[in-house]
Amino acid sequence: MGQIVSFILQKGGCGKTTTTVNTSGYLAMQGFKVLCVDMDPQGNLTQHFGYDAESLPMTILELFRKTTSFNQVVLERDNTLHVLPNNLKTEAAQSELQKLASPEYLLRDILSPFVNQYDYILIDCPPTLGFFSIVALVASTEFVLVVSPEFLPMKAIKPLYETFRKVKLKLNHTLQFNGLVMTMCDFRTRHSQEILTILQQNFPQKLYKAYIRNNVSLKEASSFGQTIFEHKPQSMGAFDYQNFVEEFMRDHHKVIEKRRYYQNKYESLNQREKEQVMMYAKRKLSNFIIDSMEKFPDKIVVQEALLIERNKVIEELFPYRKAIVAEQNL
Repeated sequence: MGQIVSFILQKGGCGKTTTTVNTSGYLAMQGFKVLCVDMDPQGNLTQHFGYDAESLPMTILELFRKTTSFNQVVLERDNTLHVLPNNLKTEAAQSELQKLASPEYLLRDILSPFVNQYDYILIDCPPTLGFFSIVALVASTEFVLVVSPEFLPMKAIKPLYETFRKVKLKLNHTLQFNGLVMTMCDFRTRHSQEILTILQQNFPQKLYKAYIRNNVSLKEASSFGQTIFEHKPQSMGAFDYQNFVEEFMRDHHKVIEKRRYYQNKYESLNQREKEQVMMYAKRKLSNFIIDSMEKFPDKIVVQEALLIERNKVIEELFPYRKAIVAEQNL
């Protein structure tokens, strides 16, 4: 069963859509099959992936109304990354949808038949705690808070956590709080440092060590309809999101299995082949990591970055999903 994760905070401009898009992009790049669900009627996620939200003939609204099939609506961006789009028509239909039987379960019922077809289903939530955010949480196995180091996003955490407790109690008993990721960070400022200290004190086990710094390349990527890994894979933004997603998926059992697969494949190579793999891996490292390798060769984040690039090369040589399918057909 795939993980269903909502990225949420009832405050706009905190990087929820950017985080959902780039998390899904990195997971898909690693060979995981990912479905991105746009639950914001503004359609920002849909547009970030390069689609004109308002011109689409069908969106998630048709699935809520049960007037068409999942396969008619889902956009296959590539083999491992699919998108359920949204646009402003869904907002206009909110009153209609709320009159349906058990409206809180609309998204859960749509995803339920397909949850085993994806490794991850990621949901981009609207910047409110209204109907569509509740529907997203009811459908999710877990959620991630996306917070920028500012006063208003900080104030939004408490009411959201109270909403989580109510949803868990009444509508989705298995819902879990995965963690909190900081975005749009600039720790040169005292205010950002103060916010970080507050979050560390209040969420010592839930605050991700990885954080996303302000980076113009992330904004450029959205204007080009691309993930940061497609737009500028060696940028600071790509490095930050790579670190976050690696931490995000570290404890998921499918990731553990996948890493074991890569390690076994690497160890099966002869010495010359191993050297070639590592040579290609080092070529893909960002300048920041290359400099760090020279200065801090024993630093964990540097070693992890090289291991990640090595696994990417192994994935190109021995695609994980093909191996799993072949094993299932035996």
